[in-house]
Amino acid sequence: MTLPLFETPNPSPPPDTEQTAPAAGPTATPQQQYVAWLGSLVHTHQYGKLADLRRPATAESPTHYEARAYAPTEEHRALYRQVGFLFARYHAGRTKPHYGYRSMGTAIRSIGYGGARGPSNPGAERLMMRILPARQIPWRHLQHAIERIRAGETTPPSWAQLITDLTQWTERGRPTAHTWGDDFYTRHRTANRTTGAAK
Repeated sequence: MTLPLFETPNPSPPPDTEQTAPAAGPTATPQQQYVAWLGSLVHTHQYGKLADLRRPATAESPTHYEARAYAPTEEHRALYRQVGFLFARYHAGRTKPHYGYRSMGTAIRSIGYGGARGPSNPGAERLMMRILPARQIPWRHLQHAIERIRAGETTPPSWAQLITDLTQWTERGRPTAHTWGDDFYTRHRTANRTTGAAK
């Protein structure tokens, strides 16, 4: 019997529905500007640049430098590059950009099938339990999560919010891990969080 806590929330919007791109003007945050640029690569079918982003971090290309240039600080350049990698992995074969919705915890909650999604799906829960305790950003498990989300054709996390969350991954009190865990385990959670993306 499924506990009410684990009921699947209303389905996420289909991945290829038209969405409003994040603001990209001078008042936009670096996260919004970066995600708008990533979305433009999909929208204008710049498949060569997207393929560059899907290559390992050791395979440098002009696109990698372009991606890292959006980071507001030197310490976040590699993080922006890695989120670009995840974005490009999700969008492999897609013709429309998907800017995502809410947190990675919400996105992983949609993994599964029928009534066995999120905490009711052993695979999704195992994945979440590999991510949450990690003291450093668990890039390998985040890639696995994005691959599962892509394969299941469910909604990815807000890419701009993902950048914000990951820049806070090692902060005292581990706010990102706690928020993702809450979003994964709590039914119909409606957190009021400041995001880096337009909804």
